[in-house]
Amino acid sequence: MKTKLTALLLTLLMCMALVACGQPAENNDPAPAPSQPQTPAENSSDGETKDLASLKVGFAQDTLNQPWRSNQADCVVSEFAKYGVTCTVTDGQGSAETQTANIEDMVAGGLDLLMVSPAQEAALTPAVSAAYQAGIPVVCIDRGITSNDFSCYVHADNYAIGGMVADWVAEKLTEKYGEAQGNVVVLEGVAGATTTVQRGTGFTERLKEAYPNIKIIASQPADFNRATAMTIMEDFLQTYDNIDIVFTHADESTMGAILAIENSGRRDEMLICSVNGTTEGIEAILDGRMDMTVMYTNASGPGVEMAVKILNGESVPKNITIDPLVIDTSNAQEYYTEGTYSPDPISLENSTYVESDTYITEG
Repeated sequence: MKTKLTALLLTLLMCMALVACGQPAENNDPAPAPSQPQTPAENSSDGETKDLASLKVGFAQDTLNQPWRSNQADCVVSEFAKYGVTCTVTDGQGSAETQTANIEDMVAGGLDLLMVSPAQEAALTPAVSAAYQAGIPVVCIDRGITSNDFSCYVHADNYAIGGMVADWVAEKLTEKYGEAQGNVVVLEGVAGATTTVQRGTGFTERLKEAYPNIKIIASQPADFNRATAMTIMEDFLQTYDNIDIVFTHADESTMGAILAIENSGRRDEMLICSVNGTTEGIEAILDGRMDMTVMYTNASGPGVEMAVKILNGESVPKNITIDPLVIDTSNAQEYYTEGTYSPDPISLENSTYVESDTYITEG
């Protein structure tokens, strides 16, 4: 009996020693799987980690030879950089053919996402559609295309902008004459460009519909260029003795028109209206050199936000229309920021906008 107890005690002591030395005790239960570390990286909808820095993103710009367009491209690049994405920008040089070739070259070289601001909706539709049909996500900003072959379109409503200018003009002329009447000269953008067509149509249609006694006595393309606008405005001033309103399609043109008007000594005769809401334009309002502009976002902030969501496999609205805003002496100080080209890039969070699932161009 004593021998059996001694043997049992020795066996027990050996087991205790083995456990103390780290030897696994026999266990028929399966070991739990080790927990996986959670990486704070972007994830697609299928759970795979996305390395955004490795993706190829391109922005096909209409032209870089125009301050607003050049600034838009700079904003796009800097906004993508916030997410670690390098964006390559191409220059369409104001030509639909060149911009189309740029898109085709980027697609042929491999592209994970295309961002584009078309020179002309119809002319760029085939190239943009081809990229989209090839499986490349497409984000249009500022200007769209004539089909639904895109992933997301972020823009302001240029028709609405034209109408807003017409309403503002009518209000001021009513204050001056007791009714909405007067003479208007228009300095358009680039002939045939989507922005030019839509802003012009919105303005003229609103006048015809609601203010038939406000007459457009002259209208001419100024190419969004201040030197061209200055020359055209000089011609208008020599030709017409009675001008109540000057409406230009962009602040860049407006600054040239202002110089011509100031040189003529006729500033007090007319109100000067514009579009874009650049810092230079807002400063001109504060200085009394211009009377109003409509803030027109370049859509770089929200456009890049949507692009990154798409790259991460997230769903986005098909169409985002950002509300335009009239800036005049009543609120110009609020939007003036010294040392910047414009208030852009403005995030979607800081904008008022409307989302919709589908978009069909009115152009």
